[in-house]
Amino acid sequence: MTQIIQAIFENGVFKPLEQLHLNDHAQVRLTVESVDPPNSNGAAVGPTIDPLHGLRVATGITDLAERFDDYRSGRNYP
Repeated sequence: MTQIIQAIFENGVFKPLEQLHLNDHAQVRLTVESVDPPNSNGAAVGPTIDPLHGLRVATGITDLAERFDDYRSGRNYP
């Protein structure tokens, strides 16, 4: 199973910013990609925070992107 998450690296430990669906002591493979943009002197700026983090909702709508404006404006289609 693949999960893509955001984490903070602090004191030698990766700290996930969201819940992981793993059993204790599960062995995983990490690929690390920095998301902190460097400032003018090349040093990383603080962590990038997703303003929509935690707002995920299971809608059951399979074509939300295709009919986004219709759903946003309240037009319902069977």
